[in-house]
Amino acid sequence: MYDEASSLFEIDDPAPSPNVLAPLPIKTEQIQAIRDAFENAGVVSQDDRKALIESVVVREVASIRELKAVDARRILQRIEGLRSAKPTGTGSAWDNREEDTWIDKL
Repeated sequence: MYDEASSLFEIDDPAPSPNVLAPLPIKTEQIQAIRDAFENAGVVSQDDRKALIESVVVREVASIRELKAVDARRILQRIEGLRSAKPTGTGSAWDNREEDTWIDKL
């Protein structure tokens, strides 16, 4: 009654997996964009840059050229987040406060 040749799941003889394309290497333009973003964000230390990149890609990276093209967008978003999170340097702490105080409400 059971015919091994017509097995429903073919557990013993799995079909070959489809060819999965490897991620593309990072492009020169992407490398320059990352460097420019670091410069604009004020991240100048190589150690700080390396730590930020490794925190995004969740692996050790010895060189920026080891990155993949898909990593660049996430890295740029993280750097942009740093830049927008920095407080502006104009005015005093009083001028830069986030909420109104009782004095403001008078």
